[in-house]
Amino acid sequence: MSTADAASQTRAPLFFLSHSRAPVGRATGKPAEYLSRFFEDLTVHVSELVGPVTGVDAGFLDSTIAGGERWSPELLEAAGTCQVFVPLLSSALLSSEWCGREWDLFSRRRILPRHGAASAHETAIVPVTWSPTNGAALPRVLRDIQRFSPTAMPDPDIAVHYQRDGVYGLLTMQWESAYRAVVWRLAQRIVAIHRSYLVEPWVPASVDELCNRFAEEPE
Repeated sequence: MSTADAASQTRAPLFFLSHSRAPVGRATGKPAEYLSRFFEDLTVHVSELVGPVTGVDAGFLDSTIAGGERWSPELLEAAGTCQVFVPLLSSALLSSEWCGREWDLFSRRRILPRHGAASAHETAIVPVTWSPTNGAALPRVLRDIQRFSPTAMPDPDIAVHYQRDGVYGLLTMQWESAYRAVVWRLAQRIVAIHRSYLVEPWVPASVDELCNRFAEEPE
């Protein structure tokens, strides 16, 4: 059986949430709580918008703690079969080799338009601002892709605060209405990509086949 055939028989997640992992012993507290809530809220909205799809889970979040457990067959399978890749941008993510490899895996997969109106330049990668990166230099792969920005918001200040403080900042400041609006627009964006494109599966046999895309080459 080919890799693609094997992947097609699994429950492929519609979106894959890529995030930096806290060190062992520190994966508790508000950051972990906020990440779990964000994933659950986004999953509910995506499920509501897309409806039941046989063989598809709404989303995937790596919940392992120890670094050695990260590249389980389940994680490779999810990253190699999901339809939309959602990296949560933060200073920690930019320095994460694992997140750079997850990006590499997804970016190698071929994206096919489902209909003629779909753009031929879609990446199916939707970077979301999780927390401020304080002017840190961005890897080339991040500079080349437009970050998610919510549109048609009930209050224009929502987009401004999201771009400045990120989803984590909105939750920290307890701006519930802004947080809910951002998550809803993100769910709509994920489902819009899913309906317009097909990302062909590719599940590598080993993490050794992947490179850290955040280790940018010299200009």
